[in-house]
Order: sequence, then structure tokens, then C-alpha cells
Amino acid sequence: MFDLTKIPGRISKKITDLNWNSDSVGKSDSTVILFEKMVMKIEKITRNSEQELIFLDWLDGKLPVPKIIEAEKQDGYSFLLMSKMPGEMVCTGNSLMNMEATVMALVNGLKKMWEVNIANCPCRNTVSDKLIQAKYNIENNLVDVDDFEPETLSPEGFSSVLDLYDYLYANRPKEDLVFAHGDFSLPNILVVGDKITGLIDWGNGGVADRWQDISLCYRGLRKKYSKYSLYSENEYLKYKELFFKELGIEPDEEKTRYLNLLDEFF
Repeated sequence: MFDLTKIPGRISKKITDLNWNSDSVGKSDSTVILFEKMVMKIEKITRNSEQELIFLDWLDGKLPVPKIIEAEKQDGYSFLLMSKMPGEMVCTGNSLMNMEATVMALVNGLKKMWEVNIANCPCRNTVSDKLIQAKYNIENNLVDVDDFEPETLSPEGFSSVLDLYDYLYANRPKEDLVFAHGDFSLPNILVVGDKITGLIDWGNGGVADRWQDISLCYRGLRKKYSKYSLYSENEYLKYKELFFKELGIEPDEEKTRYLNLLDEFF
């Protein structure tokens, strides 16, 4: 938790005497403070924190994203005060109890993002871009192997981080470029029923392969679903079929696996 006595002046004036609580959902290293109508995000200044500011401004009016209220930098940290989006995260039990509506919301969200014109998109996050960043992360000890999926570095998987990188570099897939969130995981998607009401955490957004968002979304649903005992495996497969039917595409397990493996470096 960041020392909240060190909030920059303009933001501090807007939150003084307001009730708040901290948000611990997700894996981000940032501190997220929730107010009744606002959210404050505090994190070290990085490429992602700078990129999020760019996208919140660029996407205003295009997608349901938070509006920037104040943004300041101080002592190597980024402070972002933004509007609070309505709805609840897809990772909640309520969303998982209403899987058909949740699947339709995810499908609608993906389709809305794919409608965004990429001609003037300010950032790229293609496989080539991600491989360059992955190599940088390896060389600067920024890869957290403790956060890898158990099977990634295993006798049945890869022998080392470099072995994984070499595989990904040698097997780059053909890409279908669209506008992508870049981290379309369940905590970053807010819904009401079958409607997307908010998309948050835009540090990885940009031009990317269509399957970038599909793969992370599908993986997140699978993980949550496996821990949730309400549905049988056959019912899960039914909702998976609905997901791809409504998207109008066939599952691509090979590309899904590739992009999930590439995501291990971030």
C-alpha cells in the first residue's frame, strides 16, 4: 500500500475527507483506492502507466472507459484520479452465476473494440512488439517465473525462460490486426447483465492480433470456471461454444496457447 500522506496537491484537494477503501483484485503492482464516484491509481512511472493516460484520452467517446479527472507525477510515481465506472467485474460470483449474459457481454465488448479504427492508434502491441519487450524483460530480470503457469516450465513444457522465448520467436503466427485492450482479463471488464459498462487498465492497449484479447479472456473464464462448482464440464463447453458462435469465429487453440505463453513475460 502506498503512503497516502504523499498524494500530490491537486489530487489531494479533490479527495480530502472522502470515504474510501482499497481494491485488492488483480495482480497489478499499483495501489488502487476506491471512492464513491472516483478511483485513484498509484503506480511507479512506467511505459504502461504513460500509455494508459494516452489511451484514456484517445478512447474517450469511442469505448466505455474512465474519464481522467487529474493526473500527476511525483517522486517517480504516477497518480491517476479518474471516474468510477458502473457495473461489476466479470470475475465476481454473480457474473459466473449468469454465464449466458456474461458470455454475451464479453462478446459485445470484443466486437466494440474491433470496431475502433486503428489508422491513428497511438500504440502498437503486436507479437513483434511484445517479443522485443519480452527480451528486454528477460535481460533486465523483470520476468516473474513464480507467476508462470505450473506447466510452462516443466518436463512437459519448457526447460527455461530462454527456451520459451526461443520457441516463441521461432513460431511467430500470422496476425489479424485489430484494436485490442491487451489485458482483456476478467478484473478489467465491468458489466451489467449482458452489457459492457466499463473497460479499465489500459497500459497494454494498441494494435494487436485479434486473438490477444480472446486468449486472455478465454483463459480467465476457464480458470474461474474450474474453481466454481455450479456448472458441469459439459455446461462449460456449451458456453465456450456460445462464445465463439457469437463471435463468428472458430476456436484457434494453437494461437491461444501461443499468446498465453507470450503473456508469461508480462
